[in-house]
Amino acid sequence: MGLCHPECSSGRDPKVWPMRIHFSGRSPTDNGTNSAVSSGPIEVTGAEGPFFKNQRCVVLADGFYEWRRQGAEKQPYFIYFPQVKSEESEARKDDSYVGGRRLLTMAGLFDCWEPPEGEDTLYSYTVITVDASKSINWIHDRMPAILDGDEEIRKWLDFGEVPAKEALKVIRPIESITCHPVSTVVNNARNNTPECVAPIILQKKEPALSASSKKMLAWLQNKSPKKEPSEEVKPVKLSQVALSHKKTSAELMHQWLKKEGEPSPKKPRR
Repeated sequence: MGLCHPECSSGRDPKVWPMRIHFSGRSPTDNGTNSAVSSGPIEVTGAEGPFFKNQRCVVLADGFYEWRRQGAEKQPYFIYFPQVKSEESEARKDDSYVGGRRLLTMAGLFDCWEPPEGEDTLYSYTVITVDASKSINWIHDRMPAILDGDEEIRKWLDFGEVPAKEALKVIRPIESITCHPVSTVVNNARNNTPECVAPIILQKKEPALSASSKKMLAWLQNKSPKKEPSEEVKPVKLSQVALSHKKTSAELMHQWLKKEGEPSPKKPRR
């Protein structure tokens, strides 16, 4: 999963890293994890410490990327909240809207790491993932746990009133998201242009022919027998057949009458 972050124009600290659990004794920049797995109703695998210490947060992003495997290739898709009309989005003043666009609000956990050399404290985060909903499970089998609406965000962040196990009730797949295919320029993390989120039209690819199929196709194109022109058969009209039949019958009748009119030959006397 790849995240598409909005610009940090509201004073949010951009110096956050994929989570490195604090007791590991290593920098969060080393082999951190960008997601923690929710594999059961009261389990968050890989980040149990920050979860039960109520270190819950919300990770904002324009959307996220997933790659659908198509044979030997992978097609990236950009997944995000459906966008509302501009008048309604401009009227919203909360942090889930930036520049008139509704941002994804994903459930996350954070941790703090204090270097032993006394350097500045580093903050890290992770996004909780769940089984993918029906709307995108044809792309990938996992998705981030998305908080849909202000009430779910409040329950997730209000660790004073909502205990950890109760907060897990908002961690689930949701269907209210949409997606479109994008260019493979997103495969390079250094690319950060509008092309990364622009929709594209996928071209249908013809199935690749095997070597034996190519040989057979070439043989059929070059060696197929040519049809020889057949002799033209003139159609016979029914009237002609009937006329021929009548003529033959008349001739036979005439021969029979002629034979009846002739005297029969006399037998010689002994």
